[in-house]
Amino acid sequence: MAHRFDLDRLELKDEPVPIVDAVIGFDLTSNLARFSVSENGVLVYYGGTEFNKADLIWVDRKGKQIGPVAKAADYGYIRLSRDNKRLVTALRDPSTRWDLWIIDLADGGQSRFTFDGANEVFFIWSPDGGRIAFSSNRSGQVNMYQKLSSGSGNEEQILVSDQPMFCNDWSTDGEFIVFHKLSGTTRADIWVLPLSGDRRPFAYLETQFGEREARFSPNGRWIAYTSDETGPRDVYIQSFPIGRGKWQISRGGGGPPKWRGDGKEIYYVSGDTLMSVEVKMVGDTLEMATPQPLFEIRGAPLPGALGGAAFDASADGQKFLIGVSVQEATFTPITVVLNWTADLSR
Repeated sequence: MAHRFDLDRLELKDEPVPIVDAVIGFDLTSNLARFSVSENGVLVYYGGTEFNKADLIWVDRKGKQIGPVAKAADYGYIRLSRDNKRLVTALRDPSTRWDLWIIDLADGGQSRFTFDGANEVFFIWSPDGGRIAFSSNRSGQVNMYQKLSSGSGNEEQILVSDQPMFCNDWSTDGEFIVFHKLSGTTRADIWVLPLSGDRRPFAYLETQFGEREARFSPNGRWIAYTSDETGPRDVYIQSFPIGRGKWQISRGGGGPPKWRGDGKEIYYVSGDTLMSVEVKMVGDTLEMATPQPLFEIRGAPLPGALGGAAFDASADGQKFLIGVSVQEATFTPITVVLNWTADLSR
């Protein structure tokens, strides 16, 4: 859309005018538009639709298929409940909106979880599986909400900010939610929301780099996260609640991190490969083994604008949930329009 603006009165004039249909508007995880306009009358945009249908399947530690989980659809980020009995995922409808669905892993039954006309992204289970927290732009800005996983009751807004916030993880004791927040000055930072006391969020990592995708260790003493401080996004670990010491887990790029249920192993994706790193906690320090490749996940579609995780692991680390493409993603090329303002005069 375009809307005339009076530079003298600093006011909008007339009514907004449609310029192009079917534009993929903006990336929810960065709030960056997928279109741009120059000062000399050039418009560039990324339009149409992008879909990537995939089957959700279980595979073992060598990447061998164990069994199916859900039929082909355009899945985004996926997250297993702690008891590994249910899965919450984002499904995209033809209007490119993302809604949350819960899949029962025992019988494959699917039930829609959110019904708002906005996008729901970056979702996490409470430790007991009774609630799901998620991020949504239903109020304009991306804020955080929660709802009973049974589907009963209404969504409750748990945190409001004028900056986009994305749920990352819920501590095992149920006391904290860790999330990353976008900022115009420090890019992406990791914050923590206490769920008792004054419930006042506090900054855990706030630097000039982009820190995201934080995960609590099962014992709650450590946080694994990704940062681009050395160039490519890599996985790091620091202690919690105060970050003392820092250990780099991945080499040459990787993320997002996923802890094994006993905290003795971390998984992440590097390129097309799922990696594993054994972790040993010794008092207030950590010892890490050399990262080892498990299997290639070349056929696993990445969640695109949703970010988050394109895989999840069972609590014992013996099997992994991934998506395998059954239809190539379809993209509309970037379109350039010259002298686009000429149509406004008509």
